[in-house]
Amino acid sequence: MKVNFPKDFIANFFSLARIVFTRSYIELKKSPSLLLFSLIMSVSLWVFVTDNENPMITETFPVLINVQPVNIGPELAVANRIDKVQLRVSTTQEKLESLQSKNFNAFVDLNGLGAREQDVSVRVDVQNIRGVKVIEILPPKVAVNLENLLEKQVNVEYRAIGSPPLGYKLGEINPQNNIANIAGPASLIDLVQSVAADINITGLTVSLEQSFNVTPRGTGGSEIQGISVNPESIFFDIEIIKTDYVKTVPLEINLVGEPSYGYKISGIELSPSVVKIGGSINDLQNINSVVLESLDIKNRSTSLSKAILIPKNDKFNVLEDQVIKATVTIVPIYGSSRTIIIPKIVDKLNRSIFFEDKFKNIDITVRGPLEVIGQISTTEIKVEIDCSELEEGQHMVAPTITLPPKVSLVSAVPNEIKINISE
Repeated sequence: MKVNFPKDFIANFFSLARIVFTRSYIELKKSPSLLLFSLIMSVSLWVFVTDNENPMITETFPVLINVQPVNIGPELAVANRIDKVQLRVSTTQEKLESLQSKNFNAFVDLNGLGAREQDVSVRVDVQNIRGVKVIEILPPKVAVNLENLLEKQVNVEYRAIGSPPLGYKLGEINPQNNIANIAGPASLIDLVQSVAADINITGLTVSLEQSFNVTPRGTGGSEIQGISVNPESIFFDIEIIKTDYVKTVPLEINLVGEPSYGYKISGIELSPSVVKIGGSINDLQNINSVVLESLDIKNRSTSLSKAILIPKNDKFNVLEDQVIKATVTIVPIYGSSRTIIIPKIVDKLNRSIFFEDKFKNIDITVRGPLEVIGQISTTEIKVEIDCSELEEGQHMVAPTITLPPKVSLVSAVPNEIKINISE
């Protein structure tokens, strides 16, 4: 909704404000003490309101603070690791929540102290924040062991970490500086055997020159702290050599022809069955096996063993024995045959011998290699009943069955025959 003011309203408002300001200024000018009193009351009121809204609290800072030594004598060095300290601070809740370790500079002043172990008071400066006061330092003193400063030269060494990818290998690693200067407490200097860099060569495929930080190392490669090194970093020449990629693949062999009728392949053995080959990774990544020269088994009925050379190939080199012993085992295929035969009666006494009325013949099943079974005839299977030792009368007699070589009896039905013997 639009409000319409009289035309002279704004002009009258500013005129009234000017009159009030002029009269107030004249009265304050007549009484300066009133002006000062008003200012003090305003500031006091602001402080009171602020303190009530955000009061001061005392809390323990949750993170331990490192203590740094300062003003160390030129001929001295700190030989021990100085303990960290905990701080109790006074501040507002808002500032406490924003406090960080970097806001505190804890130090021990070693100016004028000699070479010995001693307890030194810790001092803390608050930096980059206002309204924070350190109330208590725990512990208030820390042990500092000062020793005479020694210097010496040591060899520069390295430790290679990881390995290049397949198809590459590490050549030589040479530091461009073989000697480094170290300085520190006498007790620690005596422990240092060398300075060394950890050089990560994982994935490297090209030689390069790179700078690495070096650290003092003791016996067994353990790092020794509290020692300064000059220079702190050293350039190393790292050689990466492209090599053949090595791969182990199975061997295969092709057979030409088929065994003779009645025979089959029961096994193929290659010794060794795998071979190591080398070449570029691009050539070998698609080679999953090596195929030997073919072996002819056409119309064979016996096993075959032969020494075979691994064929040459432009894409790889054979890294092991190139002669392979190939053995193909060929065995007969077995089958069975059934035939009906009337047994032959043998009697040296020439008596009358008759089968019982129900008997007609013997049903015989035999088994053997197909090449034998397929050509066997009934004349090669002899079935006889020898009655020479039997007396007159009725008898149950098992026939005698004679088979050709490589043939075995599966069944004979009936396996006993009833006969009658008379004069």
